[in-house]
Amino acid sequence: MENSIIKSLRSQATSAKVALDGFPWLLATVLYTLSWGWSLLRPNTLYWDDWAYIYNKPKSYLNQIFVDTGLPPWRALIDQELIAVGYWTIPVLTFLMFFTSSLFLFLILKRFELINTEQIKIAILIALVLPVNHSRISLQMFGYTTSYFLFFLAWMLLLNHRKRMQFGVSVFLFFWSFMTHSFLFFYLLPVAHYLFLKKSDFKLKQFRSFLTSKVIVLFALPFFYYILRNFFWSPTETYEGYHKFTIDGTRRGLIFFAIGMSLVVPIVYLLKAERISKKTMVVPLIGWAIFAWGLFPYFVNQSLPNMISVFAFRADWGSRDLLLTPLGAGLLLSGLALLFSKSFKTVFVNASLFIFVVCNLFFGSQYFIDSNKKEQLVQLFQNTDLPIENKNIIFIDETKIFNGRNSTYRNTELIALVEMSGTKLESISGKITCEEVSNGIQLTLMSKKSYLRALASRNLELYFETQEC
Repeated sequence: MENSIIKSLRSQATSAKVALDGFPWLLATVLYTLSWGWSLLRPNTLYWDDWAYIYNKPKSYLNQIFVDTGLPPWRALIDQELIAVGYWTIPVLTFLMFFTSSLFLFLILKRFELINTEQIKIAILIALVLPVNHSRISLQMFGYTTSYFLFFLAWMLLLNHRKRMQFGVSVFLFFWSFMTHSFLFFYLLPVAHYLFLKKSDFKLKQFRSFLTSKVIVLFALPFFYYILRNFFWSPTETYEGYHKFTIDGTRRGLIFFAIGMSLVVPIVYLLKAERISKKTMVVPLIGWAIFAWGLFPYFVNQSLPNMISVFAFRADWGSRDLLLTPLGAGLLLSGLALLFSKSFKTVFVNASLFIFVVCNLFFGSQYFIDSNKKEQLVQLFQNTDLPIENKNIIFIDETKIFNGRNSTYRNTELIALVEMSGTKLESISGKITCEEVSNGIQLTLMSKKSYLRALASRNLELYFETQEC
């Protein structure tokens, strides 16, 4: 019995090794670690809404908040257990899960008939280091990470399943991943991919052959989720507008797709080479379509208020809205790369990867400094001689360059930091002005250090400038 189990495990390991043959292990590991390893340097830091939903809150509070917004009751069950173990568990798992998702993506792209092994490698590297979704550093965003991981695992299983049990697991994982609602849109892609691979099995003259039980289940799944949501976890009155379909957002998403396609088509036409097949020339167009489709749900509910916000350098916490863009970006750039000459293709790919890694390193350094800044801000409140006790504080932050993606500290974060310092204030807010409060003091946070000096020393030399209201 023991020997048979060992043989089975060895067989599975061999199969996995064969399936992943060609994966760029060394380059992927190095570039990914350079791009995202910063998230492991100070893994116990709270950011953004962590201060509202996690700091000094009961364990179940995080999940309840998400349920109130219309997300399923399992949205943060895993998150809250991990947080109970230690904040560090989530950054570590996030780092590992996004990398592991690239293995699933590699196996998915191997079943995509229009691209070769070289393009797959390029697409994987681009997807790994594309400078998006830096919001993953926030603990309460772990649901996005989990959905991303489960979705691509489910997609991979759907394409490669041999038994009904494997198909069932794939369907279950898809359903689980829908806890991040944008995946309900993105779900169109794995279903279309599956049907494309099975096209030879369907006889178009016989409609029944198309309507197999598997196809029916796949098409019914998102509708089944939507029905259950309406009955069992619809949003409370406060959050009725959350994830709401809007006409303006839909129009904006379609315009974004059209503008991009109108740029990509002539580029592909101008760069086309005789050695490239027509099928291969379609890859950049498919890449753009997938990129735009990944953004579409965020346009629809107006999380992306305009097209410029897609490429915003100072994204605050909006980088989470680009969660579904890596696959499309990978196919777009790998498809364009194949249209260039061999020498320029290498330059194009290396330059793209270099720029992406440098962007991630810079943004990562911001989050690293931001983590230190929070501690030093607490100390500043503790040690200040300013007469701010029992005052209404208007907080102005002139050191946003030290904040991750130039984010703004929310009131809940400021309140928590003041509470940690032991200082007693009447109130503190970064969203009001002196004209709106009485008995107030405006505190402007300043620093004596340049960015590079602050990064090197980790001492920001923060101080307050004051103004009576």
